[in-house]
Amino acid sequence: MLKDQLRKTGMVRSLEIENQNLNSQLKNLETENEDLVKENGILVEKLKILENLENRTLSTDCVRGVSSDAGKAAVLKYILEHVKKDATILDLGFGSGIYGKILRAFDYQTIDGVDVYNKNIQEMGLDRIYDGIFVSNIVDFDFEHYDLIIFGDVLEHIELEAAKDLLSGYIKDNKCEHILVSIPYEYEQEEVYGNQYEKHLQPMANREFMEEQYPYLKLVDEAIMPHNGGTIATYIWSRN
Repeated sequence: MLKDQLRKTGMVRSLEIENQNLNSQLKNLETENEDLVKENGILVEKLKILENLENRTLSTDCVRGVSSDAGKAAVLKYILEHVKKDATILDLGFGSGIYGKILRAFDYQTIDGVDVYNKNIQEMGLDRIYDGIFVSNIVDFDFEHYDLIIFGDVLEHIELEAAKDLLSGYIKDNKCEHILVSIPYEYEQEEVYGNQYEKHLQPMANREFMEEQYPYLKLVDEAIMPHNGGTIATYIWSRN
């Protein structure tokens, strides 16, 4: 009797509709959770790839250039949003190969590397990361064309005028579609572990300096380096 009376008032129907809506929301949440679990699994696998690539024996007397984790998220974000997986990529001054390792973990297919320092390449497994490795001074290295050129913590190791000529030449001569530059601000450094090429030749770099000397580069990120509290900036240039 009470149920019939409630049904007449529409209360039961309202509760039934509300229950259906709740069930629908629950199913949506379950689907979203499944998607998140899948995405998390993919990210875990990518992190395992990076960890495996990093776990290599390295002699202590011939250490290659290393790179701070700061700013890497901005670099990866730009590349994922603007550079296709089948693009040709050139990693200039690749050092310990961190950019190559990251891009391999995210399924980029064609990556070459250039570095003037010829030690530890096989020890660190860098010949497994890059399709082609060229031992050459960056300013003397010539090529036809790459979709993306990466200067990852490299520009500061090149004399100012040589660096300006190099970048402007790439743009003028249609050598690439994208240039990505990561550079620390106001960071003095001498040679490291006997590697003379680790010396910083543009230690005066800061935001104003970059705007004046490299006006075609666009600032997209500034991050704090945990080990010294300094700033590392990410700049891009795109033909489009």
